[in-house]
Amino acid sequence: MAAVAIRQVSEADLPAIVRLVDSCGFPARSLEGWRWVLFGNPDQGDIAPGWVAESGGRVSGFLGNFVNRYRCGTENYVIATGHTVVTDRAQTGQLAGLKLIRHGLAQPDVDAFVTLNNNALSAPLLARVGARAWLGQRGREWAEWVFRPDQMLLAAWPGGDGAERFDCRADFAFDISGRRGEVVFEPLDTVSDEELAALAPAGHMSRQISQATLRYRTADPDRRGGMEYVVARLEGRVLAVAALLLTKAAPGRLDHAEVVDWAGSPCADGVRAQSALLRHFVGVSRRAGASRMRLHFPAHLPDGVLKGARPLLRRVHGHDPCHAKTSHAGLTSWKPGPGDADYFFAFRIPPALFRGA
Repeated sequence: MAAVAIRQVSEADLPAIVRLVDSCGFPARSLEGWRWVLFGNPDQGDIAPGWVAESGGRVSGFLGNFVNRYRCGTENYVIATGHTVVTDRAQTGQLAGLKLIRHGLAQPDVDAFVTLNNNALSAPLLARVGARAWLGQRGREWAEWVFRPDQMLLAAWPGGDGAERFDCRADFAFDISGRRGEVVFEPLDTVSDEELAALAPAGHMSRQISQATLRYRTADPDRRGGMEYVVARLEGRVLAVAALLLTKAAPGRLDHAEVVDWAGSPCADGVRAQSALLRHFVGVSRRAGASRMRLHFPAHLPDGVLKGARPLLRRVHGHDPCHAKTSHAGLTSWKPGPGDADYFFAFRIPPALFRGA
C-alpha cells in the first residue's frame, strides 16, 4: 500500500475534490463553486484553504480550512473552520481522514481550529485526536419555525417521502423589504463598513465583517439566488444584519429557510432591532413557501430576541456538531453564531437554483 502524504490543496486538485465530494454524497458543487469556496475568501490570507491526502499519485482525501477573523477589544484572532472531510471510499485502511484532521489541528498560524457543523461520522474522529466538544448542549441545539406541518407529516408517513418535495422556481428570491414598527429593513448595499464594525459588542469576541466579506458570501457561482442579507435600522442606526438562505436537507426533502449569518448590537435598541428582524425573517420565509425556518445557536442570541418570534420548536442534534482545539485563553468567552459556521456554502442548493455544471 502506497504511503499517504498530506499537502496543501491547489487549484489543480479541484477536479479530484469534486469527484470525492460526489462519491461521498455531500451536497453537489461544481469546480467553479469549489474554487470560490477555497480560493475566494478575502479573510483567508496566507493560511492554507485546505489540504489533500495523496497516495500513489492520486488524491485520496480532502479537508477544507475556512478562515474567519475576529476582534475582542484590542486583540485580533484568527480562527480556522474545518469542513468537508471526504476520503476515497475505494481506498480503505489508509486513515486519510484522520491524518487530515490531525494536520488541520496542528496548523501553526491560527488561534483555534474548530468545527461548528460536523456530522455524526466525524464527531468521534475529532474527539480521538484532541478536539473538544466545547459547546455542549448549546452547540447541539437549533430553533425551528414550522410553516407546513401537513406536508412534513405526510413525508414522515411510511412511503410518503415524495410528499416532502418542493421545487422552487429558478427566479426564486426572498422579498426582504419592509418594516416592523420603527425598525426598517434594507438591503446590504445601504450599509457602510463603519456601521458594520460598530455592531461588535465591547468586551466580546466578534467576527470582523465588511461589505467585502459579506459580498463574498453572496457570490456563490453555483447558486442562482435564494440568499439575501438584510440590514435592520432603528432611527437611522444600523443595529443588526443577518442572512437568509433557501436550502434542502436532502435531495428528496422539502426546501427550508436557514439563517446563515447574524450580527447585532447588544444594547437595548439592538435587542429590539434583532427581535424585529427575526420576526421579519419568519414572515419572509412563510410567504416564500418554505416548509420551515431554522436558526442555529439560539442560546447565543441576547435575552429577549426569541420571545417575540414564538411559537417555535427547540431541536437538538443526537451528536456533538461543534468541536474545537485551542489553548488561547482569550477565546473562552466566544459565543459563535450562524455566520461563524460554514452554513453559507455547505448546505445543499435546491435543484432549480443550482447553476453548477
